[in-house]
Amino acid sequence: MMSIVQRLPALSTSLFGLFLLLFPAAVMADSFAFVVAPEQSNHECTAASAEKAISCAMKKCKKARGADCTVIAACDGGWAGIMGVMLEEIHFSDAICGAPSREAAIAALKAYCKGHLPNVRECFISELISPDGKSEQLEQSLDPKTIP
Repeated sequence: MMSIVQRLPALSTSLFGLFLLLFPAAVMADSFAFVVAPEQSNHECTAASAEKAISCAMKKCKKARGADCTVIAACDGGWAGIMGVMLEEIHFSDAICGAPSREAAIAALKAYCKGHLPNVRECFISELISPDGKSEQLEQSLDPKTIP
């Protein structure tokens, strides 16, 4: 007869499997990638891994006839955010990812915006993406001179 100690490995494996079935998003967070073709287009994807998210975003970029598709951000899990940045003469989009919370993602985008002073005129947080891949259109304009 097996003791409880001998049964623990099988029991813990069974419980973990049950946990995965009941709460798959809690363990399998989506990965995120953001790709740009300068002065043409921006593309993002979420997938099971950063590598798959990059592949997806690169395919979208190439399909949109992006000549120079470049990966700007890619992370395995965490919150992501996309922001437009307007400098004196140019405008571009950028992204962050891997933030531990929604608030941390917003704080990182604000810090990034403020870091472009004195040349930045405005930043615009357009979207946040949760670790499970849900998109939230934020549309928050930032004046970098008033960011604490």
